[in-house]
Amino acid sequence: MKKLLTFIITTVMLLMFALPAMAGSRAEMSSGMRDQLDTFFSNFAEARVGSFVVNNEIPMDTFVNFGVQHNLINRKYDLVNVNEGYWGVKKEAVEAAVYKYFGRRINAVSSQQYKLANNLYIVPKGSGEGLVFAQIAEWHENGTDFFTGVVNVYSTSSGFTGNVHGSAAEWNNLEPQDRPILIERYSFSATRSPSDPDRYVLVDWLEMK
Repeated sequence: MKKLLTFIITTVMLLMFALPAMAGSRAEMSSGMRDQLDTFFSNFAEARVGSFVVNNEIPMDTFVNFGVQHNLINRKYDLVNVNEGYWGVKKEAVEAAVYKYFGRRINAVSSQQYKLANNLYIVPKGSGEGLVFAQIAEWHENGTDFFTGVVNVYSTSSGFTGNVHGSAAEWNNLEPQDRPILIERYSFSATRSPSDPDRYVLVDWLEMK
């Protein structure tokens, strides 16, 4: 009887861990959690990271292109002003961005899009590109700090003055050219950052057709 009881308790505990500890749509999340996740996933959306799954080897180009774009968009203060037409993005800054958002340590090299020379990626200075951002749509906590869900990716004008965490109802009051348009949806999996338990790192990122 004791062995049977132990077996039953063990089975129930395993089932509890196998089932989501928390599952929710965007509407069921706190505003703070929504904003945090929106900001996290916007880093991948704005850098135009394409689909990848952890079971396959993630191409180095995916890491490098993300790291360069992330620094161009979010860390202008750390760019090297090469000349009037070009920025330099530091190799170590690209590697740091990849570790922060993917939890991977890489030795950055040239990609097809960005060439590395003297520890700098030389990138043309851009102008006036549209704004791309993400919003969490579903967030499921599957136990042991493993998370899955769905993200919506939106595009709008570079002059957008609305709330990137807002709703379609809010955006309907904006000028037509500023109303965000849904352009992509991604399913994802994520886990806790290996260096900061209050942050996440992306594991899988798959466009939903």
